[in-house]
Amino acid sequence: MEMRIVDLLPPEHIILDLPTQDKVEAIKGMIGVLEEGREITDRNTFFNCLMEREQQETTGIGDGVALPHGRTDAVKDMLMVLARSAKGVAFAALDGKPVYLLILIAAPRNESTRMLKLLARISRLLSNTDFRQALQTAASKEEIGSLFSRQE
Repeated sequence: MEMRIVDLLPPEHIILDLPTQDKVEAIKGMIGVLEEGREITDRNTFFNCLMEREQQETTGIGDGVALPHGRTDAVKDMLMVLARSAKGVAFAALDGKPVYLLILIAAPRNESTRMLKLLARISRLLSNTDFRQALQTAASKEEIGSLFSRQE
């Protein structure tokens, strides 16, 4: 059975207004959501995994979107966190513009195939301008969930 984005993104994994414009602080805040839910075993290991990935190449893919992601033993299962920023995060995106929509993907070290498939699906969805704008303007976490549900 194919994994559904909506199953990986419960309402408690959605941040409607990220309080920072700093890339590192944004990532730390998103990790904090997973830490609160006790879904990661080692915050520092996961943070370092994400930062190493960012040093290789930014995950700010352009069009106001960033997809920070990493595979590590500090994660028990595939997870996602979505965060919106009204002011924009300085994410060193490929197009040089601020990022307003961040989707963090965490996966166990042995889940490379599933993570790549998920990244591809999310990238396809977010390449649609109308879908990105709908996520940006959704009034609630539940509305964001239903936007993804309708796409699957």
